[in-house]
Amino acid sequence: MRRSFLQVLKDGRSYAKEWPHHSVTAAFTESRVIPVTRKGEQWTPAIAVLNAVLYYQFMPPAQLAQGILLSLIMLSLPLQGLYWLGWRAKQPLSPRLKSWYKELQNKLKGSGEYCQPKGKRGPDYHDLAVIIRRALDTLPPHEH
Repeated sequence: MRRSFLQVLKDGRSYAKEWPHHSVTAAFTESRVIPVTRKGEQWTPAIAVLNAVLYYQFMPPAQLAQGILLSLIMLSLPLQGLYWLGWRAKQPLSPRLKSWYKELQNKLKGSGEYCQPKGKRGPDYHDLAVIIRRALDTLPPHEH
């Protein structure tokens, strides 16, 4: 099943909101990509506009196109982070992460919470983020 570009960005945004920021997840790439993408969403538009204004003000008119192109590339950087997150959210888990997922699922089931994967081919990274967040919220620290 192919997803549209906008659907992948939407999945990336929801995955970034769901991903827990905890020492348990510090080794995952998401723990580095999500903060950088959020900062990029905040600061990149202002930096891109400042870049275009500086090119317009101080550079020769022949180089204005380069300044605008550079600003457009800057604006695409947060989109690249969201796209990667959206792509990663729907990837199936590796066998090691799948066994951790099943372990957390059984522990949550034992405490009265039930968490079913939404992926059609088994649990994916978004499902992992959901179950880790639930485990961090409900289970005692020694059971993560």
